[in-house]
Amino acid sequence: MKEIKSLKDSRIQLAQQLSTRKGRIESGKFLIEGLEAIQWALEADISIDYILLHNKIELPDNIPPHIDVFHVSDGLLKKVTGTKHLVPVVAVGQNNKKKETTNFEIVLDNLQDYGNIGTIIRTCHAFGIRSITGTENNFDLFHRKTIDASRGKVFSTHYKKFDSPTETINFLKQNNYFIITTTPYGNRVQSLTDIPDKPVALVVGNETTGAAEEFIKNADITIQIPMHSNVESLNVGVATGISIYELKLKQAIGMIEKKIKSTLGREINVLGMLIQQALDKELTKVSEFTSKQIIFMMVLKCDLTMNIVDIQKQFGLTDNEINDFITPLIKKGYIKNDNQTTYSMTEMGIETLGKLWTIIENTENKITKGISEQDMKILQDLLKKLKANCIEIIDQHKG
Repeated sequence: MKEIKSLKDSRIQLAQQLSTRKGRIESGKFLIEGLEAIQWALEADISIDYILLHNKIELPDNIPPHIDVFHVSDGLLKKVTGTKHLVPVVAVGQNNKKKETTNFEIVLDNLQDYGNIGTIIRTCHAFGIRSITGTENNFDLFHRKTIDASRGKVFSTHYKKFDSPTETINFLKQNNYFIITTTPYGNRVQSLTDIPDKPVALVVGNETTGAAEEFIKNADITIQIPMHSNVESLNVGVATGISIYELKLKQAIGMIEKKIKSTLGREINVLGMLIQQALDKELTKVSEFTSKQIIFMMVLKCDLTMNIVDIQKQFGLTDNEINDFITPLIKKGYIKNDNQTTYSMTEMGIETLGKLWTIIENTENKITKGISEQDMKILQDLLKKLKANCIEIIDQHKG
């Protein structure tokens, strides 16, 4: 293995520069400290230029052979990281993720605490959000504290940055985002806020000063998280997690009616049966209810009320089956009996649908995998592929 002995070596100097935000921004590269962080980067397909390894340590087995590795002394490694303690292995990487426009964007407005940024990124990934936007040209995701707090999720995050809040707002408006700004003085309570069927941008403000005035003036709504009076404020990472959870839940609930009306399962009997079986298999992981009961609640959410006769007709239930089908949902508080024959959804039922929607959506993604836009125009080919994907899901659970 090659060895680097001089502080003047260009690779040492570059790595040393990457311990500063200025160095990272100017070079478009970043320093990855520690074997665990390097493993996170490799799993996220981050491009690694080279690795600096302590000269008394053997090369780990999980380092791909195409990456250049150089032995260096502990003194050089401490110079690179700018720390008194020894980090025995570091790497120089560069972000190769494309900038994406998604239907839920987190906008970080002048956040200063790298740990908070990492916590927010990790929370975003837990809810399927992969895109972060910064409102300043010195926005930097790759400080060691951010990498650690995100548990490496920063490496698989797509991010954009703008020169100012005004430029950020222009981008969001041009792309039809519904802009939500969080503030302790918001004019709406977050949990009671409805959001339209359009992309959402959640603006998270600075830890001390909050979101810039431009965001508050241009937001579609400003929201607050109500708290007891003896609590001054929530940590920005915690507050953002609460906001993401509630807004993603509302977004999922808002999609249900649109999704359920367009699903092929309601229109085509054979495919509907396979979709039902695939959903049953996936739902058993997290729910005691069948897909037929969940779909019933979706239809009920769309139709507002249904009577016994309609339920039996739509779901093929006999007089002996209808009671066993409906009673568990009533006991859980998901639906209510408006009179002897008519039923409607409860708020708890609507919220439960939102929580289960990720399972349903993930199953739908499995069912529709491998189908191109051209395939979608050809009905027979579409049906064959959907059936095959459903059967594959069902077969995975056999035995």
